[in-house]
Amino acid sequence: MSSVTLKELRPALEGVFPAVIATASPDGTPNVTYLSKVWYLDDRHVGLSNQFFSKTIANVAKNPKIQLLLMHPADMRHFRVDAEYVRSEYAGEHFDRMSAEIDALASLFRMERVFRLRAVDVCRVLRAEVVASSADG
Repeated sequence: MSSVTLKELRPALEGVFPAVIATASPDGTPNVTYLSKVWYLDDRHVGLSNQFFSKTIANVAKNPKIQLLLMHPADMRHFRVDAEYVRSEYAGEHFDRMSAEIDALASLFRMERVFRLRAVDVCRVLRAEVVASSADG
């Protein structure tokens, strides 16, 4: 598997395809769910849209390691991202931008009461790599 930078992943962070997040409880029980949006914040951090994350947040409070699976919208390559939860933001620039985007999508699908942003969970990216596929030969 080849390593990639967060800048190289930017197209996979545009929200065309939902991302997958995996966390684990302190006893190792996995939790896997979909994310509406993963935002590029800077060269080392991403923001996760926290909308329905009860179990995910409970896990990262005790074990901050997470793994994301992203898909590039142009060539369908998959990327595995190892990251570490840093903090949740409930207001501010990142929150306002992500909330506006999610509100617009919710309005489009008439799901305003369901798709409400609770927080932007900021995570430090530790490693990102292309996931090999059977097409890679």
